[in-house]
Amino acid sequence: AGGIPLPRYAAYGASKAALSMFSGVMRQELSKWGIKVAAIHPSGFRTGIQGTSDLWDKQEKELMENLPADTRQAYGEDYLQGLRRYLLHMPACCDPDLSPVLGDVLHALLARRPHGLYTPGKGAYLLLCIFCCFPLWCYDFF
Repeated sequence: AGGIPLPRYAAYGASKAALSMFSGVMRQELSKWGIKVAAIHPSGFRTGIQGTSDLWDKQEKELMENLPADTRQAYGEDYLQGLRRYLLHMPACCDPDLSPVLGDVLHALLARRPHGLYTPGKGAYLLLCIFCCFPLWCYDFF
């Protein structure tokens, strides 16, 4: 989420991009003292970040009650319903087995020569390559 734009993940992606940049700079600056810094950019794993239906019900009601009328009209209930469906469907597309991430964390901590970047999970590296190597319209299509 920090290396490629993902719809509906603007704030989350921005925070991950900042962390990724910080990690890269720390990797470069601390290397002269032999300190190794590794970044882990996993693909989708089931973590519960998207919330639950009950939580969405509560937050959606609260949000709709507190939104200014012009904002509510601009975005509409359809936007929130679409966001809810998208995020609650995400776990079905994500891997429940976190062992690839944990394995990479373990390698980064214990290896004599850890990698600077780990991309555990299905498609993590592939999406990054498509984003970097193909025209943007191709990435946006996928």
